[in-house]
Amino acid sequence: TGEGERHLGAVLGTEEFRRGYVEDKVTKWVKDVEQLSEIGKDDPQAAYAAFTKALCHRWTFIQRTIPGISELFGPLEYALRHSFLPAIVGREVSDVERKLFTLPVRLGG
Repeated sequence: TGEGERHLGAVLGTEEFRRGYVEDKVTKWVKDVEQLSEIGKDDPQAAYAAFTKALCHRWTFIQRTIPGISELFGPLEYALRHSFLPAIVGREVSDVERKLFTLPVRLGG
């Protein structure tokens, strides 16, 4: 369109176009996280493996390639914090634990 387009998996165009693109993606990812959370209640290891090997890479690429969009990921963080992590851990997680979970495995995350 005249406002923007996808290019090599990222999106180029006006800020409004980029924001709309990311918001649509985040909405889909939130649904994916919620579905994975349901799996995590019965099989936390499989849910964690699916998350780390596939799902999270979808948004890390977008975060690296589109500047100024961090605030659009709030709904995704909420789903991770209040749905996915409690499903695989078996309880709510504290702020300290959430920060720990953001670290790479080699650093204890």
